[in-house]
Amino acid sequence: MSRGHRVSSRILDRYVLPDERIVVATRHHWAKLLEPAATVVVSFVLVTLISANAERAVGQVALGLWWVWLAVVARLVWRLLEWRNEWFVATDKRLLKTYGLITHKVAMMPLRKVTDMNYARSPFGRVLGYGQFLLESAGQDQAMRQIDWLPDPDDAYRRICDTIFGPNGQDPDEDGPDPGPPPPARRHTTGQDWSQPEDGTEDDAPGWEVSTEESSGYTPVRVPGRDVAEDPDITSPLPPRSGQVP
Repeated sequence: MSRGHRVSSRILDRYVLPDERIVVATRHHWAKLLEPAATVVVSFVLVTLISANAERAVGQVALGLWWVWLAVVARLVWRLLEWRNEWFVATDKRLLKTYGLITHKVAMMPLRKVTDMNYARSPFGRVLGYGQFLLESAGQDQAMRQIDWLPDPDDAYRRICDTIFGPNGQDPDEDGPDPGPPPPARRHTTGQDWSQPEDGTEDDAPGWEVSTEESSGYTPVRVPGRDVAEDPDITSPLPPRSGQVP
């Protein structure tokens, strides 16, 4: 398998085909875990202050706050496991997104179906180094419409665009090569041999042939003062009348 990036995830090994070349393979940016981690730290400080300053009468309330803090920690662990299980992959044939911890899901979109890809970076995204892709494709699952928390988005955007549009700036699945201007038309002139061009150069294309089928029905006639044998081109477009000697 030819891969542009080293990928050690067994999840990707299940879904990437052997003949696919991986262009981008990444998890979400670590900033996605910033909010759950900050919530754990802030809640710990609050619970500690309340427990230290609480009177004995509110000791049971302080114990309940510690249980709430443990639930916040469990939320952080859950988000961390989800983060490790989520991948965004772009190959030379399609886009993949794996997500879900209990029920694992895979969303896929062929590259030739991508009609538009918008790229956005928020102020925090520019500072921390992540971005967002918005994909437009008629009839596709909405799970592939929005890719958030994408690390190193500038490089990923360039790689995906180069794969979609090709090295010449066009989609190879949609636009074929330029056929160029059509060849000049030949004019048919009766009696002229078109098997060779007028300038004397060789021409690989087959020449025109003048049909002689129409002249086979012409009947020679006698003209006073001229011999048909001497001038065989004297012909009549009409057939001979009955009883007339040609």
